[in-house]
Amino acid sequence: MENTHTYSEGEWIVHSRYGIGKIEGVDVKEISGEKTNYFRITTTDSIYWMPVDQMDSDVLRPLASLEEIDQAIIVLQKPPEEMSPNFQIRQNRIQKTQMDNTPDGMAELIRDLRAYRREKGVLNSTERSAFRTLKRRLIQEWAIVTGVKTEKIESKLNTMIDL
Repeated sequence: MENTHTYSEGEWIVHSRYGIGKIEGVDVKEISGEKTNYFRITTTDSIYWMPVDQMDSDVLRPLASLEEIDQAIIVLQKPPEEMSPNFQIRQNRIQKTQMDNTPDGMAELIRDLRAYRREKGVLNSTERSAFRTLKRRLIQEWAIVTGVKTEKIESKLNTMIDL
């Protein structure tokens, strides 16, 4: 599904690879003699640039609405779905969730990976990394949308998934 949102300076966005960032301004960059306008986007630990004319990409979405965060909270509170015993199927699910880049998808995978870790005692390195990254992103987005400190959100999320 292609994103048709028009972005502007000062807006929060969510990139499927880089996470949550804020559009801080527009920079003109010249590459191979061609000048192009780029949004300068800052995250908690980096800066990246996206061509203004490519901001309708499937890898970007606007910050979630309060309703979308509420839906993610509902998902977190539901019983977990069983993770496949097949490593490749679990990896495909992780990749799909990361590319889909939705709060409820992140919440579902966080919940299910936590239950899988509780059941099996361990996650592999890819699963641990995905769990940490998705949890951090959901907490950050939830905090920005609600105006609540990340520490309080993290505590609430941990209680929901029983950490």
